[in-house]
Amino acid sequence: MKKCKPILRNSFVSILLLFLLPGCWSSKSIEDLNIAVGTAVDISKDGKIRSTLQYVIPNAIGNSNNKLPQQKPYINVSATGNSLEPIGWETTLRREGFISGAHEKAVIIGQNLAREEPIREITDLFFRDIDIRGSTLVFISKGAAARTLESKEPEVIPAIRLVEIAEQELTTKVLRHISLMKIWGKSNSQTSFLLQLIDIKKGEIELDGAAVIKGRTNKMIGILNKEEIEGINWITGEGKSGAVKAYQKESDKPTYYQIQSMKSKIKPHVIGGRISFDVKIESEGRIAEYWNPHFKPAFKDKTIKQIESATEKEVRRLVVNTTKKMQKELGVDVGGFGNQLRIKYPNVWKSVKGNWDEKFSELPITYDVSITIKDYGMIGSKKN
Repeated sequence: MKKCKPILRNSFVSILLLFLLPGCWSSKSIEDLNIAVGTAVDISKDGKIRSTLQYVIPNAIGNSNNKLPQQKPYINVSATGNSLEPIGWETTLRREGFISGAHEKAVIIGQNLAREEPIREITDLFFRDIDIRGSTLVFISKGAAARTLESKEPEVIPAIRLVEIAEQELTTKVLRHISLMKIWGKSNSQTSFLLQLIDIKKGEIELDGAAVIKGRTNKMIGILNKEEIEGINWITGEGKSGAVKAYQKESDKPTYYQIQSMKSKIKPHVIGGRISFDVKIESEGRIAEYWNPHFKPAFKDKTIKQIESATEKEVRRLVVNTTKKMQKELGVDVGGFGNQLRIKYPNVWKSVKGNWDEKFSELPITYDVSITIKDYGMIGSKKN
């Protein structure tokens, strides 16, 4: 009997623990969930908000049964209203099962809506929803945003594909992706900023320029093209990789410099109340392509200096043209100049921050560009 007592006691404790374990009584089968991965927000013809939610269909993912018609792995549900909250309830009533926003990947805002309403107000619901993560990426669509949530490819989920493309950062012709949390900070500080523009061309999503959001109004006021985005990335030093044209005349044979590292330092100066900026840009990289027009080895010092000089001129052209676009055409600072002034001269910043974009458009900016080729690819050798 004494030997049985420990066994009975242990059995009782084990049974009790089964009841105390955080089991799956409240869990939901994945097939019963409406997993939202993307949202497109447009302005309708009658001036109302039109929201399109993209839900994943788990049963359709990886369904390769050729005997049955291929089902798309997603479904889009749209509704119209005066704001996103009542639209959300309407779309909820159209779907059976629990709706989960924890896997939201992208919010796409139509260009027409972005010009009419502040970005902060359009995205307010996404900030407040406890299920939606602050890392969700935000884009502006050149046409209707709902178009970007469609795909002709059978196993593609458009919202997820868009994020995968944006996160590659393989070229300086696209922006670093912008999340909801970053927008929150810029909107609250009334800082002008950029959002990646997307378009549908020949049925495919394409990253195509940037929408310029003015700090004071928080609305879209213009567009930077791909070349001007290159200029912005050199000014801010945020480019991760990519290539730059390293020949000056169109009649010359192609030569391209591939970026391996990039850094930029914006230095403000205040002398006698006059504000100016010097920007030092440095990059190391390799020769990506060299058509060798005069059969000169690319790794000879004289040839290297010529390619470095040509690349420096091209980078300088990009940043100067982009600066002119910011200052003279758009009248906004989307290059981070004001932030550097705030850091180094906080008292001066306090006196100009109220009308900084207007002040910025009049300020002198000089650029110093230094390019160093350290690698020639498979032809030649690396510099130490």
